Amino acid sequence: MSLDVKHFYLGFADLSLFEDAQLSIAEGEIVCLSTGVLDGGTSFLKACAGIVPYQSGTLLVDGEEISHMPADKIFRKVAYCYESGGLVSLFTVYNNIALPLKYHRNFDNDFVAKRITSVAELLGIASILEYDVHQLNDVQLRLVNLARALVIRPRLLLADELQSGMSPAMREQILAILKDYCNQTRASLLMTTTAGDSHSIADRVYRIENKKIILESP
Repeated sequence: MSLDVKHFYLGFADLSLFEDAQLSIAEGEIVCLSTGVLDGGTSFLKACAGIVPYQSGTLLVDGEEISHMPADKIFRKVAYCYESGGLVSLFTVYNNIALPLKYHRNFDNDFVAKRITSVAELLGIASILEYDVHQLNDVQLRLVNLARALVIRPRLLLADELQSGMSPAMREQILAILKDYCNQTRASLLMTTTAGDSHSIADRVYRIENKKIILESP
């Protein structure tokens, strides 16, 4: 699923985050966006997911303006993984992962259970499915957010600083899973990264500089 961002302006009140930013991702590509402190990386991802409105420019998902797409269409094709938060505190891990399948689809309980079990085992979180959200550490929270995204089998996956806090071995394992997913489904992945994160699976790496998105390495 392609993503095309052109002449992109985003800000809040008197704070301007992006001015005339550009970024294009083709179907099946993996792109990392290297971010710093409070430079707008999270807000950019949320705009790409249709969560945060932007002031002007175009943000096209498969050629369709994200702001014009109905919510159910976005939920079926685009998934955003929160760096922190994003989960319902009153729900177990299982029920959090089940949310997009139960509320935006008409799958029966057996199908939902099989899909969740498959993704949980893949990510190594099957043992915490009955945990409450408050029992999770930061890495587990990010993995549960990732599982909730993957259960819908999105065409565009947006992951915010997913690697934070992971050991090198876990990081490479999760990145390999994401690369395999993109290779098998032709889904596209845009992932923000921070200092110490790996860009090993990226087709290209960009950084945020002076309110623009700059190519760092092909």
